[in-house]
Amino acid sequence: MSLSFISLWLSTLLFSPSPAAKPEPKPAAVEASVSMIPWSGQKRLTWDDFAGSPASENQHHALTSTNMEMKVKCEKNQLKFRVEAVFNPRESWTKNRKSAALLAHEQLHFDLTELHARMLRKRLAELPNACSRGAADLNRYANEAFTNWHKEQDLYDSQCHHGLDKARQQEWVENVAARLQELEQYAS
Repeated sequence: MSLSFISLWLSTLLFSPSPAAKPEPKPAAVEASVSMIPWSGQKRLTWDDFAGSPASENQHHALTSTNMEMKVKCEKNQLKFRVEAVFNPRESWTKNRKSAALLAHEQLHFDLTELHARMLRKRLAELPNACSRGAADLNRYANEAFTNWHKEQDLYDSQCHHGLDKARQQEWVENVAARLQELEQYAS
């Protein structure tokens, strides 16, 4: 059985505690050379990774576009899969390249994407008789993963008021770090 590529996208709008600055235009050559950035514990996002341009009427200070990409296939009745959390620089932008607090908030959105990718990797690794389940079952698991990921991204912004509530933001940072550690064996 061969299953198709499933791609799950999330773009998150975020507010900043700092006043908005005019977006800095990126040269066309830079934008053309920008590719997806896979999540890594060693590589943290920088404002240089945000290559997109916001619409002038957009009230938000930043937008982070992350993706969980999932490829699944069966070989010799064994499920082979790859789930990767990636950051899309072309669709991510900021109006405030000076705020470290806003960048940390954006990074946690990417970290949440990796957390949910690990949760999906764990679920797929533990599935009994995965190849006999069929594409519909596996697509259902991917859709559930997307729904849970999306809900947690929304909850994160809601609870810490898009990073403005520093105490709640720190609680989220600690919680996500602990959960990533718990699922370390499912890191890509």
